[in-house]
This record gives sequence, C-alpha cells and structure tokens, in this order.
Amino acid sequence: MNYVFRSLPAALAALLFVLHPLDLLAAQSRHDKRAQALARQLAPSGVARKVEPGAKSALGKRLIAIVEVLERSYRTSGPTPESLLRKAFSFRDDVGNWEELVLTDSLLDAWRDANAMGLFDDDGSFRNRITKGRGVGESVGFELIVPGEAYPPASNQLANLRFVREDARRDPASPLTPRESAMREQLKKLVDEKQDLAERSKWENRTVNALGRTAGEELLIWEKKREEAGDAANEMPEIRIAGDLEATPSNMTKDRWRVGCEVTNLSNYPTRVKVEIWLLGYTDKKRRHYVMAKSEHDLRLVSSQSHGFDVFTRAKNSYKSKADDVDELSKKERKKSRVRYRGYVMTVTHEKGLVTFTGSDQAMAAYADPDRPGSSLLHLPVF
Repeated sequence: MNYVFRSLPAALAALLFVLHPLDLLAAQSRHDKRAQALARQLAPSGVARKVEPGAKSALGKRLIAIVEVLERSYRTSGPTPESLLRKAFSFRDDVGNWEELVLTDSLLDAWRDANAMGLFDDDGSFRNRITKGRGVGESVGFELIVPGEAYPPASNQLANLRFVREDARRDPASPLTPRESAMREQLKKLVDEKQDLAERSKWENRTVNALGRTAGEELLIWEKKREEAGDAANEMPEIRIAGDLEATPSNMTKDRWRVGCEVTNLSNYPTRVKVEIWLLGYTDKKRRHYVMAKSEHDLRLVSSQSHGFDVFTRAKNSYKSKADDVDELSKKERKKSRVRYRGYVMTVTHEKGLVTFTGSDQAMAAYADPDRPGSSLLHLPVF
C-alpha cells in the first residue's frame, strides 16, 4: 500500500507529461487551421489595367474577413496577429516577398485601426460604427490609400486599402501626402514584382518540345521553311518511322501498355503528314486480334526533324469482358483468362497518298500493307 501511495504523485506527473504535448499538438492544429483559413483570403490579385468601379467593395469584404480572424486570434489563445499572418503566408507560394511585406504592414495597420476604434463586437465580428476614441457613433468605410487615379495598377490591391471615417475621406482633388507618396512607391515595387512573377510563371509553365520551343514557335519556323522551299514542300516526302514497346501494365503506367514512337523527315524540305498508330491485342483462347487504342497526329516537320511521342492503351482489365465475350468463355474460363497485347501498326500519309508504314513485326505490318487489302485494320473489332 505504501508503495502505491508513494507512486501516485509520480503517476500523475507522468500522465500530465503525456497530456501536455497532446495539448500542444491540438493547439498547433487549431492555429494551422486558422492560418489556412486566413491564407485563402490572401490570394493575390492580378495587376489592374484600369480602375474598376466594384473593386473597392470587393476588397472591403476581404479586409473585413481578415481583420475578424486577426481580432479573434488576438482575443484567444491563438498566435498574435503578426505570427498568424506569417503562418498564413507560408501556405501561399504565389505571393511574392515584397507583396508579403507590404500587405502584412497594411493589414496590421488596418486591424490596429479597427481595434482602436472599437469596430468589433463581443464575438469579434466587424461592425462599421465607432465605439471607442474619436468619432464615437460615426460610421466607417473603406478608402484606397493611393487613389486609383494616382496609380491605376494598384487600384485592386488589398495592400492599398484602409479604414476611414465617413467624414474624413480624402478630397479626390488633393495631392498625395508624403506618406501616401511613399506608399505609391511601395505599390509600384509590388506591381513590378507581380509582373515579373507572372512572366516567369508563364515561361516556366509553357509547353515546349525537346528543343525548348513552343508549338507556336515551331509553327512559325515550319511556315518560314515551307515558304523558302516553294513547290518542293508539296512533294511526297521521305519519312522514317519507328516504334517500340516501352512499358507493360504496372502501377507506374496505371496498368497500361505504352508504345514509344518516332517520326523523322528525311526530305530536304518541310512537309506535313498524318501519323496513325494502332495498338492491338488478341483474345486469350481464339487468338483473335482487336484494336486496343488508336492515336492520330498531324505533324509539320522541317528537314531532318524528328518528333517522338508515346501511345497508351487503356487499363488492362478494361478489355477483358469484351475479349472473353468474343472467345465465348464460360464463367470458369473467364476466371483464368488474361488480356494480351499483340503489337502496334503505324502509317504515315501525305495529301498525295501513303508515305510509309511499319509494325512491331511482319504480321502487324501486313495490316497496313496496301498490297494486302484482306488484312485491313478496318476489319478488326475495336474494344
């Protein structure tokens, strides 16, 4: 008994030691959720081309939502408004460093002004009537720190908004104060940063080929080369094609077969051709061929240019039911049957006719051979 009583304080201490980290984790989770909710309100706006009449009203709604979160965090065990904003910005990788700095200062100023004027009720909800300090009873609205007419690109930026007493709004005709002029310079840097980030994102996210060119750039080059080639560009080209089974069904391929294809223009002039690829399977019992997938590509190729691409089947099991039906399998046989890939067929056609064809083997190539019409792909079922 003595042992039990002596151990009780130690056991309680151990229990408290276990609970304390759990409480910290729970608090951290609450803080993260609050920061994530705030982060949604911090989404950046693009640069304004002109002053939009409804922009200020929309910004005002966002500002109210933000200062309410900051106020409630300030009143509870949540992080300070400064820390909460810092955490919220960590969830946004689309806000530049300068915008984060300017917007943080602006939002904290707005929250402090709202707090000082008593613009929050007992629940921390915003109300636009002053209850503390100067101007008690007066209503509060929103105002752009730097008027849109003075700098239109920032007329839709949250960092450019502040609370103001209705009777203290700035005269639109009055010049900018030194503080407002300094803010305009900060907003110019903010706008420049946004434009740089947008241009960089556009460059990084553009779709380019192996030579680093976009489809538009490739088309301009092809059209120029075609113009230089003159009538020769209309002649039947010499094309080399090749294919290879590069992957079988797996988790990496999403349970699909993948065939890699390459088309090369061996002509000394640009050309435009149509490439068609069929991937064929065969049934488990009767070995009947069927089309698993077909892919078509309209290619513009300059002299010596190669174009590579991949063609996929659907997921392997998507063919099983139809293949089993063709084989007329029983329920017992269906449990053991497999989906089988047979090979590929490739053709290249020009406006003047068939240029070339190939297949994964002689039997597959025969499907595209114009001298063997009985082997046409048109006769095969498509699953």
